[in-house]
Amino acid sequence: MTASLPTRPAEPPMVLDAGTLGRPVHLLAQFSKQLREDLAELLRLRLNVRYRARFEVSQVAMRRLDTRAHEAGWLSFGADAGEIACAIDRGVLMSVLAYRYGLRTPPAEQPGAEAPRETATEERLAALLGQQFVELLAGRIEAGPGAPLPQRPLPFKPIGRLPPARGCWLLEAQVVEHSHGSQGRISLAIGDGWMNRLWHQLTPLRAKAGEQLEQAAPLPTRLTLTLVARLLQKDIPLGQLADLHVGDVIPISLGTTDVLIDDSRLFTATVAEHQGKLCLTSFADVD
Repeated sequence: MTASLPTRPAEPPMVLDAGTLGRPVHLLAQFSKQLREDLAELLRLRLNVRYRARFEVSQVAMRRLDTRAHEAGWLSFGADAGEIACAIDRGVLMSVLAYRYGLRTPPAEQPGAEAPRETATEERLAALLGQQFVELLAGRIEAGPGAPLPQRPLPFKPIGRLPPARGCWLLEAQVVEHSHGSQGRISLAIGDGWMNRLWHQLTPLRAKAGEQLEQAAPLPTRLTLTLVARLLQKDIPLGQLADLHVGDVIPISLGTTDVLIDDSRLFTATVAEHQGKLCLTSFADVD
C-alpha cells in the first residue's frame, strides 16, 4: 500500500510590470535607505530638537501605485522638473500640533474626546511640512545616493489637491512618535519628470557595478589587442601604374597572409571565403 503525498497548490506566476523593464528597480531599496536617513535628520532638527519630541522614521519603501490613491490629504507641489505630491497621516499632524501648543497628548487621543475636525491650522501645517518633505526628496534625487544634499532646496510651489494617478511611484515612510505613542505615514507620489531623473541617477550605479565585475575578470579576458591582416602586396611597374584608368582591373590571387599586432608579424594565415565574407584560417606561428 502506497501513501500519496499532499500536493502544494501551484503559486501564481509573477506578473512583470512593463513599466519597470530595463529600469534599475533593484536599486530603489538603496535610495529608500538613504532617504530614510534624510527624513530622520529632518525630523530631528525641525521637531525633536525644537520641541524635545521623539519622532522616528521606522522604515521607508517604494512601490508603484496599482490603483488611484485616496482623495483626501494630498497636496501637489510643482517645480521645473515636474510634480511631487505629499500626504501626511493625521496622527502625525496632530502629534506635531500637540507639541506646538504644549499639549501632553494630541487632541484626537485625549480620553473621551471626539476626533476634532480639520482646521485651517492643520491645513497650513500639512502644507508647510509637505513642502519640506517634497523639497527633501527632490534634493536627494538631484544629489544621488551617498552625495551631500544641496545647500539650498529646490523651489516648489503648491499647485493643487489632486491625488496621484494610478501607475506613479509612491514612497511611503512610517513615522512613530514614542512620547505620544502615535504613528502614521508620510506618502510622497513622484511624478514622471522626477522619476525619470531618479532612474538617471541610479543608472550610473548599475554601470559602475558592471565595471567592477569587469575589472575582477582575468587579465587575458580584459586585455584587448588590435589584430591586423595584411591581405595583399603587389609590385607593378611605374609605367603600368601611370596608365591605369577608372574601371581597370588588376588581377590578384590571395595566398598566405601576414597577421600583425602593432606592426609586429606574429602569425601567418590563409584567406578563405565563407558565406560571402573573407575569413582567416589555418593560423601558424612565425618562426
